[in-house]
Formats: sequence, structure tokens, C-alpha cells
Amino acid sequence: MLTPCQFSESDDLPSFYIPVAEVRVDEKKFGPTEIPMIYDEGGEPVLSIGKFFPRDFHALNSTVEIRFRGDDEPWPLILTKRSIKFEQDEPEVEAQFTRLPFVLESTRTSQRFEAVLFNAPKFISKPIILIDETGSEFNISPLKSKEGSPCLVTSNLKLDADDPFRPLSTIIDFLTFVKGSHCGIGNLFAFDESDSVAFKLLGFSRIDRGDRETNWFDIEIQHLLPEIFLLFSKASADKMTKRALRQTISFYRASNVSRSHSLEMSIIGAHGALEAMVNFVLSFRAGWSKRLLDDRSIPFSEKSRAACSYFGMRSEVLEHSPELFKLSKARNSIDVFEIISFFRNKLVHQDEKFEPSGLQLHEAWLISQWLVEVLVFGVIGYRGKVIDRRIYGGWRGTTCEIPLERT
Repeated sequence: MLTPCQFSESDDLPSFYIPVAEVRVDEKKFGPTEIPMIYDEGGEPVLSIGKFFPRDFHALNSTVEIRFRGDDEPWPLILTKRSIKFEQDEPEVEAQFTRLPFVLESTRTSQRFEAVLFNAPKFISKPIILIDETGSEFNISPLKSKEGSPCLVTSNLKLDADDPFRPLSTIIDFLTFVKGSHCGIGNLFAFDESDSVAFKLLGFSRIDRGDRETNWFDIEIQHLLPEIFLLFSKASADKMTKRALRQTISFYRASNVSRSHSLEMSIIGAHGALEAMVNFVLSFRAGWSKRLLDDRSIPFSEKSRAACSYFGMRSEVLEHSPELFKLSKARNSIDVFEIISFFRNKLVHQDEKFEPSGLQLHEAWLISQWLVEVLVFGVIGYRGKVIDRRIYGGWRGTTCEIPLERT
């Protein structure tokens, strides 16, 4: 029986049996039956369908489709693995869906849902409740405290089978900002007023594999997440603000994910996130005209300085960036905004006379992403503590106050 939160003992991945009306392998039909299914480490559903094949099966080019009860349209599968062991009576054959995620519908609308949060941020053992600006609750229960462990999410948020991810976009955006990379919400069961299953969603929203980079969040400030999420959801209720947050977080996430592969690309991604947020702040908060924003005689360093000044930024920004502090002094005390633009331009346009050190690049990336985080908090109105990602030596979990005065 398919359930939203049943996990295997070996790897903590969801595992269950899917009831199907029919399985078709080439010209042969089977069913009704149940198919074992797990999610792999990337959140992709994997079906075990070896019982539908003879032991001497070799090819992976068979046409395989399944049809669910009450669904006239068959779902094609792709065969991804075939193996046989001497002691087995049937081959091991694995398959995946050709399109994901997808909805198995009973009725269109629901009153609540249960889902799995895959590749979650590192939560401590006790559950956490996040409440958005409409009063919808998201109860998140970590199954383990380690990074990436699945969590169970229950919520009274109403969903529609036609587009279940639309109402979930704010919590997904927020969790992406919390982790700095894509988590995934999926394996979702939506329930109607009588508490019967309204529809099921198989598969997950986008997921990033691999370890995350240190950012503004860690378990030391988990108790602050409800306050931050409420502010984030209130800000996201405005269409233009939501669009700016999504665009910024998209670049921010890309910068974090690319860090282990290319430091130079991660700096460019961080600069993209900063541009998105700076343009929004100047256009919709600080009142800059389009003519002023499009004026090419005004460098981006001046625009980013103006955006931070609008929120009343205080503190010595380079206090945890010793290599950039030295660079600043060597270049007539240019400030952090000029430094960030300087590195971005040198990386994009090339300069044989400038060869930055690895530490300089690392600090430039850290402080660029830190400024993105600060401006996001400026936009949503949060002024409390966060993890200070600029600090890359010493003890983990060191916090700082958001250095903004304007609310």
C-alpha cells in the first residue's frame, strides 16, 4: 500500500508498493498488481519490475507502460538497469518514469497534505512549525538530525491537483534560501474534507545533490526560523517582491552549488544574485527612476552601495575578510562594493596583470553571498541574528546581527 512516509531501514529513502491496474511489456499485459518502488538518492522514483520479465531477459529496449486505476492514459517507463544472480528465479529490472513529478488524481482539491521533504537542511531532533502569512502551518518532523535526512511535512495548506506546486512555491523558495540549494518536496498525499485521499503526487520538486556550503543558517538559529519564514511569506505575498526574491535566490543557489566546481563561476553567480536584489531595492523601495537605473555612467558598485545605504547598513563589512582588507588598502582604500565589482569584471573580461590568490577569490565569494543574504533580510524586514558566513576560520556557528537599521 502506498503511504506518504514509509521508509526503508537501510537507507532512509521512501519505499512502498504502488497499486496499478495494468502493466504492459511489449505485447504482454499483467495486472492488476503492485509494484515495489523506492526513491533514489536524487529523489527519482525507481520501480522494480523484474517479475514481469523472463530470467533470460537481456535487452533494455522493451516498451513498458503502466496504467493506474481510474486513469485511461498509460505512463511510459524507461528501463534503467538489468541484472541477474544465479540464485534468483527472476531478473532484477529497474525502470523510471519518463516525466516527473506527476499527479494521480481522485478529486481535484484538498484540505491538508502529508509529504516528504527530501535532502532537508540540518535540523535538530525536535520538530519545527512554520506558519505563513495566511495562517497555513507546515509541521516539519526530521527523522534524523544529519544533513540531507528526509523529513515528514504535514500541512493544512489547501492544494489543487491541477497545479499543486503553486501554493507550495513560497515554502520551497524559503527552504532553498535556508539551505542555499534545492531541497525537494514530493511523495505528497493530499486529503479532502472527509480525510480521504484527494490526490497523490509522485516525484519531487528540484533537488541538489552533494554537501551544501555554509551560509546564514545552521542549527544554532533554528529557533528563529518561524519568525523569518513569517516575514518571508508576508513579503512574498506581493507579486513583484516574490519575483525578485525568487530570481535572487535562484542565482544565490546557483552560486552555492557551483562553489565546489568553479570558484570563479560561483563569484559570477553571486554577482548575478546581488544585481537582482539591488535593482529591485532601488526600483521598488528606494524610488530610483528607470532613467537613473539605466544610466551607464553610474557603476554597479555605486548602485549596490546605494541599495545597502537605503536600509542603513552599518558595521565594518571587511572585518572578517583580511585578504580583501589588504587589497583595499593597496588600491586607495576602495570599499567592499568596488571590490566585488572589481573581481567580477576581472573574471569576466580577463586581465593578464591581475592574478588573484585563492583566498582573495574565496573571500570575495563569501562577502558577495553575505551581502545578498543581508539585502534579502532587508527586503523582508528581518533584523535578528544569522550565521556569519564571512568567517571561514575558527569555530563554526558564529552569528552576527543583520547590520541594517531601517525597517
